[in-house]
Amino acid sequence: MILGLSLVCLSVACRQEPPPEDDLSLQSPSGVTGQVDAGAVVEHLKAQELPIGRTDVYNAENDPFTRLGRPGQYVGKALFHDTRMPLEKLPNMDVIAFQSSGGIVEIFNNAEDLENRKAALEQARRQFPQAAPEYQFTNGVILLRLGHVFTPEQAGQYEQALLSFQG
Repeated sequence: MILGLSLVCLSVACRQEPPPEDDLSLQSPSGVTGQVDAGAVVEHLKAQELPIGRTDVYNAENDPFTRLGRPGQYVGKALFHDTRMPLEKLPNMDVIAFQSSGGIVEIFNNAEDLENRKAALEQARRQFPQAAPEYQFTNGVILLRLGHVFTPEQAGQYEQALLSFQG
């Protein structure tokens, strides 16, 4: 009986009202609010004096990974090349090979979708241990993924720049 009452009280206390369907504003503890644009995040990283060269911003029609805008997936995506990494390491010039030369910015509708994406990436790494590791940094609904070629110091520069993004 006491356990049943505790569960009822807990479920009532934890229930949160969902936001109205037409409220597309996003907010995170770091201060990122409003609709976040992946291209704007990359421009912010550049403004923080990170050596970003070529940038490709995707939409639902040209996303080579065919996830953009699909249910539970990212709603914004940009790939960028870090000019400290040689272009010779880019095997396919149509898509920036972020693992060997740069990074990816992915934007999500909510924290749950972002966490699900991170979990899926981790599961893939466990299934394919030979896959290259990557750095992952978040700020609200933004996931920044960097290739394994960056030194920890270089990756830390990107992390700090991302955390200073306020949307």
